[in-house]
Amino acid sequence: MDKVQFVVLYGGEWIKSGEKFKYKYGMSKIISVSRETSYESLHDIVSRLVEANPNESSIKMKFIFNSPEVLAPFEVVNDDDVQVFLCENSDVNTRTSLCVTVERKRRIIPNTQGPDNELVNEDIANVFESDNGNGVGLDNIHESLLSPNDFQNVDVFSIGVDNDDEARDSRPSTSEVPSRRSRVGSSQGIGIKSSRIHGSYTSLESVVNNVKEVGVGDLFPSKEELHMKMQLLAIGNHFQFKVKKSTKTLLVMSCIVEDCKWRVRATKLNDCESFRIRKYSPDHTCSLDALHFDHRQASSKLIGHCIKSKFEGTSQCYRPNDIIDDVKKQCGMTLGYNKAWRAREVALGLARGSPEDSFTILPSYCHMLELKNPGTVTFIDTDALNRFKYFFMALGPSIEGFKSCIRPVVAVDGTFLKCKHQGTLFIATSLDGNNQVYPLAFGIGDSENDQSWHWFFTKLHGLIGEMDDLVFISDRNSSIAKAAACVFPNSLHGICMYHIGQNMKAKFKGVEVHDIFYKCSKAYRVIEFNQIMAQIRGTDASVAQYLIEADPTKWARSHFDGRRYCIMTTNIAECLNGIHFNIRLYIYNTQ
Repeated sequence: MDKVQFVVLYGGEWIKSGEKFKYKYGMSKIISVSRETSYESLHDIVSRLVEANPNESSIKMKFIFNSPEVLAPFEVVNDDDVQVFLCENSDVNTRTSLCVTVERKRRIIPNTQGPDNELVNEDIANVFESDNGNGVGLDNIHESLLSPNDFQNVDVFSIGVDNDDEARDSRPSTSEVPSRRSRVGSSQGIGIKSSRIHGSYTSLESVVNNVKEVGVGDLFPSKEELHMKMQLLAIGNHFQFKVKKSTKTLLVMSCIVEDCKWRVRATKLNDCESFRIRKYSPDHTCSLDALHFDHRQASSKLIGHCIKSKFEGTSQCYRPNDIIDDVKKQCGMTLGYNKAWRAREVALGLARGSPEDSFTILPSYCHMLELKNPGTVTFIDTDALNRFKYFFMALGPSIEGFKSCIRPVVAVDGTFLKCKHQGTLFIATSLDGNNQVYPLAFGIGDSENDQSWHWFFTKLHGLIGEMDDLVFISDRNSSIAKAAACVFPNSLHGICMYHIGQNMKAKFKGVEVHDIFYKCSKAYRVIEFNQIMAQIRGTDASVAQYLIEADPTKWARSHFDGRRYCIMTTNIAECLNGIHFNIRLYIYNTQ
């Protein structure tokens, strides 16, 4: 079946200069479709390519017809228009790009009451309305999620990367250099499909091995993508090259060995960013002895793009040493730790975005969370300079479940975040009827201080209000006790017996009374409590005095005025901390 290849430009707008029209675009892709493609099929392909949600936006496809007269762009609206466009691109001398604009549909956002939602409403208004009609997010779209399995009769070629330095690490290797492999064949466009397919991991080895040989006449959307294609080709065939000349319109590369005949020369096409290979000498005349395992083409950006799918799951923990091991096993290259670290940073940025972008989209994320999960409550608090200060989130089902059928005992805890801007994660959780962890609310602040805990408890009070027999369990953080007493004056506050035991262990080294202490804390009757305390006093009077000063009404079940049920520790909150261990390394919103 005959196929037609053409360039799709998107993420921009039409600009009229005098009588001429020019499309100023942000991104480009090369796709290949069947000669018999219908308008509906092309519209669906392009919509997925530019990630346009049909419920929230619409696309317009236009192209410039090759004519000696100056004509306005023709819009593709039916099957006949598609055939005219494909006919134009069937001849290399009359090829024209398909220019796509995305128009966001206007949506009415409900005006939620309260000062805490003003920031959210203002940001959401900016999300769904824009002056140029392109909406939000087009400037930040990364490479397409399309894969060959998504469509029939469609090939999508994409890398979408920036150029990178060719810095080399000086880590030596004693490994024997393998023989150079050769591949036969040529392919139009870039033969690398997106590695982000249904969340699966595409290894560096598979990406390198699937790179197809290039040839004279091959077209690439940009100079950067041509450079990356040659990097992968060099790694796969075990040679290295250097860029002899690079301008806005020209790219010349040659083998790193001076006498070798391997050469590539590519030039930029007029009126677009695409580059075409004009001259290519694929044969190497250099000796294998000149090759090095410290491959200069294995740049941090290249490796980062190949391993980014490793970071798409929130539970993934892929460290620089893991990258070094994988590159060694899969490609036979020895990678330095610094380059592995930089590759990890690149992959994290591609998979999750930058920390700054995370803060920017947080209001939009909160809005969609509330829209898709009825009853969900989110708050974002900023300072006088509109800088992030606090965040609070509680899912609607968790709120309703806690009010109706959960024991009113809430364990609260805070744990530090390890991302770029750091901060503290606040957690409020309970136990359900099956003694399973029941998350109630989450928050983010600068640290565990009086102000941040008071803010968190205030937002929590807005959800659950005053409840009978409400109990809070925490460690001995004084800020938590102050906030609970101030915001929930009718509630009771208990201390985690495990934290008391650990403090006692650190303070009284060599005194073995921990097992007795736990029995004392769990005792139901006062008489039983007194008997066990007598044993502790007989072992070490200073330990007994320490426990009395810690206030048994906070840590002993027999003296507690309310109902703690079986919840004597903050282990349920600590469990969530453990689950979030890897997530705490990343930015606040992992997209």
